[in-house]
Amino acid sequence: MSAKKLLIAALCAVPVSISLPLQAQGSSQITHSIPLRWVVNMPTSPGNSQATGMVNAVQLALGVPVKMIRPLLQPDSYLIEIQRLPLLGSLQTVQSIASALNALPGVRFASPDIQLKRAAVSAPTDARYAASQASYFHNGGYASLRMQDVWEQTRGSASVVIAVLDSGVLFDNPELKGRLLPGYDFVSQVTPPTGNREPGALLDSGSNDGNGRDPDSSDPGDAPPNGTTCPDGSSSSSWHGTTVASVAAAQSNNGQFIAGMDWNAKILPVRVSGRCGIASSSDIVDAFYWATGSGRVDPSIGVNPNPADVINLSFASDTPLLGGGCSATDPVALAIADARASNVSVVISAGNNSGGGIQYPANCAGTIAVGAAQQNGQLASYTAKGGSGNYLTIHAAGNASGFYAGISNSGASTPVANGTLVSLFAGTSFSAPLVAGTISLMKAVRPSLTSAQIDDLLLNNALAYPANADFSPGLFQPTRRNCSASSCGAGLLNPLGAINAARALPSPLPVANVPQSAVVGNNGPYMVDASLSSNSTGGFGNLTYRWQQVFGQPVVLAGAESSVLQVQSGLAGNVAEFALKVTDTVNNRSNTSVVRLVGNGVNERAFSPSVAVGESNGNGVAAIPVTSASQGGGGGAFGVYGLLALWAGLGLWRSSPAGSRRA
Repeated sequence: MSAKKLLIAALCAVPVSISLPLQAQGSSQITHSIPLRWVVNMPTSPGNSQATGMVNAVQLALGVPVKMIRPLLQPDSYLIEIQRLPLLGSLQTVQSIASALNALPGVRFASPDIQLKRAAVSAPTDARYAASQASYFHNGGYASLRMQDVWEQTRGSASVVIAVLDSGVLFDNPELKGRLLPGYDFVSQVTPPTGNREPGALLDSGSNDGNGRDPDSSDPGDAPPNGTTCPDGSSSSSWHGTTVASVAAAQSNNGQFIAGMDWNAKILPVRVSGRCGIASSSDIVDAFYWATGSGRVDPSIGVNPNPADVINLSFASDTPLLGGGCSATDPVALAIADARASNVSVVISAGNNSGGGIQYPANCAGTIAVGAAQQNGQLASYTAKGGSGNYLTIHAAGNASGFYAGISNSGASTPVANGTLVSLFAGTSFSAPLVAGTISLMKAVRPSLTSAQIDDLLLNNALAYPANADFSPGLFQPTRRNCSASSCGAGLLNPLGAINAARALPSPLPVANVPQSAVVGNNGPYMVDASLSSNSTGGFGNLTYRWQQVFGQPVVLAGAESSVLQVQSGLAGNVAEFALKVTDTVNNRSNTSVVRLVGNGVNERAFSPSVAVGESNGNGVAAIPVTSASQGGGGGAFGVYGLLALWAGLGLWRSSPAGSRRA
């Protein structure tokens, strides 16, 4: 077998299992040979001479050629590639190679470049599931998220950034327009675009867009070449990143498709997976460092100008060849630790192994591992579960059987223009962004929250599992039993409880509850109604308001010191952001949230305002001068009662073609 074929075979070296909620696990196992790509960590001297010496030492220890692929953004970590496996001797297992590499002088750790799959399962075709986002409502379901009560307190802030490490996004999707940042494509291994067949029986799981790393974080589709299937049996594109982003932060209260958890947070798409939805741990490590705004960057990439407040990674893998679990010296574990040191929360799908333990990398220290539950609080039959002392396990509710509503595209291979549709999905891929969206809402009401405080608030306010929430897999139906902290986790996601607790921390803050970010079809006037803002005790009195434009071309404003800002003109061709600072006059404490308005048809990725950002407004938000108008203008935004329009919008559903969506 050629070195190329060996490398391709190694891309799926770690067995990955994806369990369908309605059928027994079996054919989804992927098992190949020993991985050829490894991450080796060792201190280097100036000029990289020690790294070169490390490669030479690895070649000598293994007796085969070794190639340096690249340094990672993680300090002192390098991705190397074994060009072929030793033909004779004892180095015939992943454990023996790991031992040989770890025994080299100066090596701190060596780990295979693990391949992760999106934590998703096939969508149902039963039309009754597409009636509404039932888990969002407070309609008696035990694990309901009570989002209407949450949105009355906060609808988020555009100053908060959720990084979605996934397959990229569809930038023209109407539910994401107005909310996206440029992002970056970190898939390093180049493969041809979808539709081209490669020679040989094995498929390369790389970029699928015909190139390697670049600033284009859009999703080209992750389908395999025509006439072939992925290792999990799929043959069409999943649009996985768009779906995950929509669960966390779809445009809301706009009369179409679905409502996201957070109505204002910006999404930073970071592409880490390509063909067949496979992501490598080495690419994920670099993506972590870039997403957090780390100064450790490839000069050709540069520093991320929009550092994340929370990272969502909806991928999982079993690591049986490494003994399971996640060691403290694992490259992804170290990246997670460094993210938390930067005060970034890390939310990862627990995995879909039908009652097995939390999968990698959700089982790394410091993560928030998210499993799936039904609206009645019982765990979904496909979810992973289990508590731990060094990471937090929590389960987020979907509809019956743990289905989640999300946005997708009708394109089977490449995206279809105007092909947006709403589908019901199953998988912990989509429970994770419910938690990411909850964290972004918490950061809106309490921007100073640390990642440790967020963990504690989620843990201490989780709903207890109801009776018989746990299960053991059965041939036809799981056997139900009661949960314990060790068998299931901390409990069920409780956004309202966590947000209330964040507000009640010492020295309570008022909340600037701005309305939803929006795509605006005219130049103005447009009204931004924040009359649901509240004081430090949750009431509506004793508040002063101050609006300032903080991004975009200057606009004409009125009502800059009232709860309702009137944008008189200037929205056409503009991406404008407005910060509302509310102050409780009783205790003189203030808080700020930001709302974004985008002119219809503006390319957000290319937009650059022609004016400089001015001085800070004293609350950590930069402000640019604006032109004021003395008279009020017309409206166009939703007011206090505009929340009611949400429910009408939720009725406008489009179902997916039968069996065509994976998530």
